[in-house]
Amino acid sequence: MSTDNSRVWIRRASTAAGLCYTAIAEYELARRLGARPPIAVMLPTSIDCYVVAALKWFRAVDVFLSLALMGAAQVAAHALEAGVVEVDLTLVTVVSLLVPIALWRTHALARQTPLDDMPSTTVPPVPERVPDVPPDIEISLARDEQQNTGETPELPPGTDQDAQDAEPSELRLLTSKDVAEHYGVDPSTVRGWVAAGRLDVFTKDARGHNLFHPEQLNPPHMGVRA
Repeated sequence: MSTDNSRVWIRRASTAAGLCYTAIAEYELARRLGARPPIAVMLPTSIDCYVVAALKWFRAVDVFLSLALMGAAQVAAHALEAGVVEVDLTLVTVVSLLVPIALWRTHALARQTPLDDMPSTTVPPVPERVPDVPPDIEISLARDEQQNTGETPELPPGTDQDAQDAEPSELRLLTSKDVAEHYGVDPSTVRGWVAAGRLDVFTKDARGHNLFHPEQLNPPHMGVRA
């Protein structure tokens, strides 16, 4: 038997033995408080179901609380059997609250998503191919290059003489939506790139939204193979 299987069976045997032992005292406690046999069975059943749920999904608070409820029932049962305490209103009240608490927490645990079933939050891969730069940004970059080198670069088709002679307009910063449309992805993907440090934020607008410089969308900044 492998080590993993041994651990599983040891854990199961320990749980089964503990539940069987405590269930007897819990049943006798319910009978001592006046519950009939079919009803007295419900006390150990409810507590044991809560203990199993807490151990299965292993929420630390519920593990502690479920074992505390089980321990309280054990102490009350053995104290009654030994004649240390007598049946009174306080004891009846405490035992009566054990089942509602176990019922509430068992359903709360069952409605929660186990950690193993939660979807992983990995950042989507960056597209290998960087789409072409939009025409308006390409024209602006060409004009900047013309001013720096003194040469007249070839502009994209459809650019008339008036557009060539006009003064270069102020470069427009891109929003997360613009970048998402630029790469053909969802805006949440762009935010993932920013969080992963694969996309530089140039500045923020008055409302705190990220703004990106079009020249910083080159492959080296995005981790894309050129």
